[in-house]
Amino acid sequence: MKLIKDKVEYQIVKKSLLDDLKYYKQFIIKKFEVEDLISAINKAKSAITLIEEYQNDFNLINELSEFKKLSQKIDLELRERRRFYLRRYNNLLKEKINESNLENFMKLLAMLKNEVDNNLSKFNLEDIHNNINKYFVYIKRIYEILSCCDILNYYDVSEKIFNFVNDLKSENLPNLKFFISSIYKNLITKRLFEFSKEYNIISISTLSKRMAIKQEYLIKFINSLKKQPKAPIIDYNPSAQVVTFKKSRL
Repeated sequence: MKLIKDKVEYQIVKKSLLDDLKYYKQFIIKKFEVEDLISAINKAKSAITLIEEYQNDFNLINELSEFKKLSQKIDLELRERRRFYLRRYNNLLKEKINESNLENFMKLLAMLKNEVDNNLSKFNLEDIHNNINKYFVYIKRIYEILSCCDILNYYDVSEKIFNFVNDLKSENLPNLKFFISSIYKNLITKRLFEFSKEYNIISISTLSKRMAIKQEYLIKFINSLKKQPKAPIIDYNPSAQVVTFKKSRL
């Protein structure tokens, strides 16, 4: 609050203040028209702060109302723009990805990243920008795992997958979690096919140790796998705790 006693000073200060507010309004409208919403709303907030500082000295009710309406208008537009990009990002998280469509998915993510980066400071999109960059880091690791599947042995690939899953646990990336799960299941299935060439019957405890998988998880996986026509396993007998393989055709 400013205390102004002299009438001449009063008129000078008021005129200067109104000139400042006129400039603020022009600036806000210009920034709004070019969709620089963050600059626009920051200037609107500055104008409101300035008006409130002199509220007890001048009758600025109309000016305060005008800038508050401007601020609300900008805020609504800003929220809508953020929702637009956030909706597109969340829709990508719902996309089912696999080896065959991973490249196309990457292109869609790259397109969104480009748009977000171009409007980063205009619409306050830093969080979406950071999430997309993090997404790319994980996809790069997915590619590394896929490239290792035919090169490294089962145990080394499993370790890479376990490390990836552990890092991914706290992230909100459901389609990547599903994808890495399917990669791991394919790896286990491939390994079971290899065992089918060595055994007709094997105890679940031995198989669990040979595959470095917890017995409970392996049993659950086998029970779901044996329902598939091309599965390498015929049956799992819980009483005898043995797995029966299909006869492998070499």
